[in-house]
Amino acid sequence: MEGFSSAIGLSRPTVSRYFSDPQSVRKSTRKTIESGLEQFGYQPNFHASNLSRRKARAIGIIVPSIIDPFYSELVNTIEIYAEARGYLTILQCSHHDPKMEILALARLRSMNIAGIAMAPLGATTDIEAVKNAQADVPIVFIDSRLAENISYIGTNNRQSIPMMIDYLCHSGTPPVFFNLPPLNFNIMERQNTYFEHMKKIGKNPTLINPDPIPVKDNFERFGFEQFMILLQGNLPKGSTILCVNDRVAFGLMSAAAKLGLKVGKNPGDDLRVAGHDNQHFSQYTTPSLTTVAQNTKEIGVLAARALLESEGDNTLLKHGKLIDGTILFRDSA
Repeated sequence: MEGFSSAIGLSRPTVSRYFSDPQSVRKSTRKTIESGLEQFGYQPNFHASNLSRRKARAIGIIVPSIIDPFYSELVNTIEIYAEARGYLTILQCSHHDPKMEILALARLRSMNIAGIAMAPLGATTDIEAVKNAQADVPIVFIDSRLAENISYIGTNNRQSIPMMIDYLCHSGTPPVFFNLPPLNFNIMERQNTYFEHMKKIGKNPTLINPDPIPVKDNFERFGFEQFMILLQGNLPKGSTILCVNDRVAFGLMSAAAKLGLKVGKNPGDDLRVAGHDNQHFSQYTTPSLTTVAQNTKEIGVLAARALLESEGDNTLLKHGKLIDGTILFRDSA
């Protein structure tokens, strides 16, 4: 920056001020700097300047997967919100590996960042490592809780699951539940809420796969393979299956088609299937999937706000927020 400033005949503080906020310098000065940028192709080193700032201009994001459409949309939302306010986002993926999650935290802690938006693995997360990181940098948990008593910004499972159960019971047979292994708090909370609400309304709760096969990230394959090995003779015609999420439902519906079972809400169909999350592809399955829509954009915006407004009494950072879901009525149930 010193060399560039000298080349265009301005002081280094003036050029530095331009890069922090172009509107903070006069119009004629901006024109001089922008002409110089075009002539010399100069680009400031963001990381170097960020390390020297008293107030960081970057936030970190940690998600378990970048191929899951939900996390992709969440990252996209946070990045756009932060960029519009002059902040860089630094993405780290834990790949459903607790060691990678610790490494991601350590990398972000080593940078001068304003905070971290973290979707924790859950059951395998090193809580002590997270607490140590929180001593240095604010962390807001998104999508799922880290533990029972820790707040987060995400979907209100205790509203969305009962809402879907009530609809399914009103429109057809009471649902059985198709679950994943207890990988994170969301999965466990949705299962527990299913059992609690079914008992509350006087229905018999049934977990269709009480001993789920191991899974890491390929939830579609899990749904397909798990459903294929179940005893299909135990499912009466017209049964209803509520899946813990859409990706599991995609695999289950594929397996049902392979087994010659017709999924749908019409009289004579073999099976009704419902999901949760409203993954992008859920409207394009055959039949289209009835599901609960999460407000991913609101989750992402609130997470970014919690970090960018982390000074003072920040209610979002301290207490999180639960966001109600909405049923999308489609053809599968």
